[in-house]
Amino acid sequence: MPKIVPGYHITTAAQMRAIEQRAVDQGATWPGLMAEVAQAMADVALTIIAKQPQPAVLVLVGAGNNGGDALVIARHIKEAGHQVSCYLYKRKSQADDWPFAAAQAEAIPLIFAADDPENQELQRLLQTSTFVIDGLFGIGLSRPLAADVAQIISLVNASKVPVLAVDLPSGLDADTGKIWGTIIDASYTLAAGLSKRGHHLYPGAAYVGKLGIAAFTLPDSMEEPMTTTELNLATIRSLVPARPVDGHKDTFGRVMVVAGSYLYPGAAWLSATAAARSGAGVVTLACPRSIYGSTAAHLHEVTYLPLPEVEPGELTEAAAKLVHEKLAKYKALLVGPGLGTEAGTGDFLRTLIGLASSKRRLGVGFLGSSELEIPAKRKGGVGFGLAARPKEEAKAEEQGPVLLPPLVIDADGLNILATIENWQEKLRDQPVVLTPHIGEMARLLGEETLGEDHPQIALEAAARWGVTVVLKSAHTIIASPDGSLALHGLANPALATAGSGDILAGLTAGLLAQGLAPFEAAQLAVGVHGVAGALVREELGERGTIASDILNRLPLAWRKLTEGGKQ
Repeated sequence: MPKIVPGYHITTAAQMRAIEQRAVDQGATWPGLMAEVAQAMADVALTIIAKQPQPAVLVLVGAGNNGGDALVIARHIKEAGHQVSCYLYKRKSQADDWPFAAAQAEAIPLIFAADDPENQELQRLLQTSTFVIDGLFGIGLSRPLAADVAQIISLVNASKVPVLAVDLPSGLDADTGKIWGTIIDASYTLAAGLSKRGHHLYPGAAYVGKLGIAAFTLPDSMEEPMTTTELNLATIRSLVPARPVDGHKDTFGRVMVVAGSYLYPGAAWLSATAAARSGAGVVTLACPRSIYGSTAAHLHEVTYLPLPEVEPGELTEAAAKLVHEKLAKYKALLVGPGLGTEAGTGDFLRTLIGLASSKRRLGVGFLGSSELEIPAKRKGGVGFGLAARPKEEAKAEEQGPVLLPPLVIDADGLNILATIENWQEKLRDQPVVLTPHIGEMARLLGEETLGEDHPQIALEAAARWGVTVVLKSAHTIIASPDGSLALHGLANPALATAGSGDILAGLTAGLLAQGLAPFEAAQLAVGVHGVAGALVREELGERGTIASDILNRLPLAWRKLTEGGKQ
């Protein structure tokens, strides 16, 4: 069974409850767990308030376990000699409520919200407090907040007093990052034991502040695997492939990028350059003839395969067959950035990946990562920009299907895919990565809009389709067909620019070509893309940046990821 590692695993509310129960089953006690968590949180709170000249702490206490933690924290603050008061929302004195009894025993002032209907006492406390601890709601919240507690939260936020949230800012959905009407705007959040998905997902993640972990005695392992991980520097670094000093261009793989159109030539340039910046040995850009000249004039580090068009901006089935002719040595294929969605381009994609409705002379299949070479080499190869001749097509038919390498489909490739009935049956259980943003994901699912639980939506889609899904938004979610999930929750407005997704797609394809499995390639691509974006933000700010700024910092991002590690 997998070990539970703090700072690495991310849990759902249900998983956290199961972890706590397993800890109790292994000998811990519920009061003991609460005491551990509260002590860890109190230690952090005391470190913060020690910097204040005359600290006065207001503790917001809810009815559940989160409120119990808050009461224990209040007791530790009082025992440390600081002024502390508790404001209780719907918590009543009960015989088994030991945190409440302990707070009473310490003579901590306890003010009940029910006795303060106009919130006058709360406002007085906020005016004299230098620090607030939020223990109103925890992982159990699953409904909109009532008007009375929403008013409490509104007053706390308006006071501008710094807040430490116990486990979650009150109002945050632990699983989805949804805000249940309103939310505490926390300066600090201390997650109990492990962080929750909601800490990393927007919009709620914007209110978490500085996130830390309040440790308690975790069980050694879980019967159900912990499948969600955080993409941080440590986890990203662990995915970086070796780069042997005696390697050559074929050591690091060949990538075919099929991208661009008359209206979107920049997407071809960005995605192909990103594939090269991934560390791949050779990148070939298969682009429409109409943009070949201008693109080649600016991008010199790749080779080219000009593709025939019906008219500028619209590819043909013959173009797909031309790509087939050249694929034998390639370890990865990227299709979609800036292709457009014209009818001919749709036929091109269907033929390329074997989804055309009519019978074709060339069958199409996929290769696993260890089966990338086609043993038989055709004679009389097809020249750039020329459609396959009937005689050559007949010969190809005799030699069997064209086998595709690991595949990334992005942007317009996804929009075309969404129009094809049962497309997933052809891609299922093959080395495929789909990289949709929220709108493209909704189209792939046949929905008008995407639901709120993005991690669960991505997981279910990956399992149903049998592919790796990279769902892009302010946070990025990477879901594997086997149920593994990774979250990259560091939002960066510098990445919110046209072409940023093209770069991510090119990176993913380049890493597939270097031998990474789809889930690992997608995680590392998202990770290095994020590191490059952070460098852009640090150097240039978050306003006015463009996609090429990200491209230019990819080598620096790689250096940051490999510093101190194996080269």
